[in-house]
Amino acid sequence: MRRIIYSSQGRIEWDAQSAFKLTNYYTDLEEHMVFCYLRQYVEAGSLKLCTYCFDSTAAGKQDLVLSLNPNPEHQSGYLNLTFGIDGIECLEKITEPCNSSALPIKCEGLAADSIAFSSHKANDQQGYYWCGEITLSKDFLAENFGAHLGEKSILALNMYKLFLPSGDYASLFPDNINDKNKRSDFMQEFVVLNY
Repeated sequence: MRRIIYSSQGRIEWDAQSAFKLTNYYTDLEEHMVFCYLRQYVEAGSLKLCTYCFDSTAAGKQDLVLSLNPNPEHQSGYLNLTFGIDGIECLEKITEPCNSSALPIKCEGLAADSIAFSSHKANDQQGYYWCGEITLSKDFLAENFGAHLGEKSILALNMYKLFLPSGDYASLFPDNINDKNKRSDFMQEFVVLNY
């Protein structure tokens, strides 16, 4: 079953988007059953993503991993983006199982017109949380994946909350292996529809 991601020529408020919650916990520790969710939409061909993580111990750049294929109908390669409240740790393109190649971008000092990241932290009635906002530009998606996100486009993804060094994790969609070279097997599809 495909889920919906909306597209617009302008900004869509985050509260108007569906929240996709991480519900698959691969841990026995209650403190690792953290509430996290993802919201996303397409703005003028660029993919906008927003993560929320209710984790009082959040720190560093290795908290979440987004695995994304913006063009699954025509390309098997996908993006692994590891990030946290302090920024992006790693950005890599997985081209084939057991074979990764770095994208022609550095993890530090990413070009603002290719990928943008910002984060903030706050408290509300549910407790402490941090939020990460990511923009993958339409040029970045076209150059690296041949993707042009518009009406009826398909993209596939999964998101992971990591607990290092224990190896525990949670995922948006079931993935009981958590091997980055096999993450494409556990991605779910989204269809882009006009807002």
